[in-house]
Amino acid sequence: MAVHDTALAQGTKDTYRRAIEAFQEWAAAERLDAGNLPIAEPLLCAFAASFAGHKSGGSARSMLAGLRYHHERLGLSWLGSRRLYRILDAVGQLAPEAASRKPRPPVTMAMVDEALKKLNPARGFDQCVAAAMLVAFWGQMRLGEILSPTRRYDFTRLPAMKHAKLRGEAGGPAHQVTSALWIPRTKTARGGEWVWLTKRFNDPSYALHEHFCDNRLSRDDPLFSYRDKHDVLVPLTKKAFLNRLNEIWLGAGMQTVSGHCFRIGGTTALLRLGVDTDIVKMAGRWKSDSFLRYWRNVENIIAAHTDLCDIAWSADT
Repeated sequence: MAVHDTALAQGTKDTYRRAIEAFQEWAAAERLDAGNLPIAEPLLCAFAASFAGHKSGGSARSMLAGLRYHHERLGLSWLGSRRLYRILDAVGQLAPEAASRKPRPPVTMAMVDEALKKLNPARGFDQCVAAAMLVAFWGQMRLGEILSPTRRYDFTRLPAMKHAKLRGEAGGPAHQVTSALWIPRTKTARGGEWVWLTKRFNDPSYALHEHFCDNRLSRDDPLFSYRDKHDVLVPLTKKAFLNRLNEIWLGAGMQTVSGHCFRIGGTTALLRLGVDTDIVKMAGRWKSDSFLRYWRNVENIIAAHTDLCDIAWSADT
């Protein structure tokens, strides 16, 4: 089972574990026996129907996915049916407005500019935060791909300093024309993959170079780590990173964000700049067209792309 479970991210495993607990609590409240496996189809349908009117369809589907995974890891048959999935569709239709999560806001270029104005370049921690922010934003990255949840750093999942390649003009070897970052493991690529960092207004390549120098990182150090007041190297955690930036943005009257807002923001920013959608998809390592649902400021994106089409059409005529 340990090998089987390795295929899932920790967050997904936690969600599936909560699904089993939720089913057991529901069965106990209904005075039903939750110990008989596989779970009978009528019981699955009744559990799914219990979400109607107070949970979203996505929440209900996540609970059933957790139960299904539990069966599969035990080698048991899953007794889900067409009736079960019709019930799940109905739960989605009956969901109250309050149960639907509002779209997460994107980090914007204005927010990036504000943070760079307030972060202190003479402070190693702030240098590290600035570099991580620009890499996450322009690399369309999930924070969990580059930042540790704790100070215990997992080099099998997170990048070391040696995994960053800076282009020549930003401090790397002369032959390197594009900066890149190797991520040992991502949500969709267990064997790791490259992230390409292109030139932008606030260039992540230069920020990385300054961060490496100011924090005196060596080849095998965590990519985003900093020197504390005792000159001890400390990995930057996701919580410390978000707390510092949200402190700045809250003080400036801007919105506060969560980790995934950087990936959404980077995607939105590139589209607003008129970058071709296929390039955005490739640069963001999107495996499908699911990135389309993360667009924010759609009216500005459409305007940017249609204006470019108008220019091209005028040139041709």
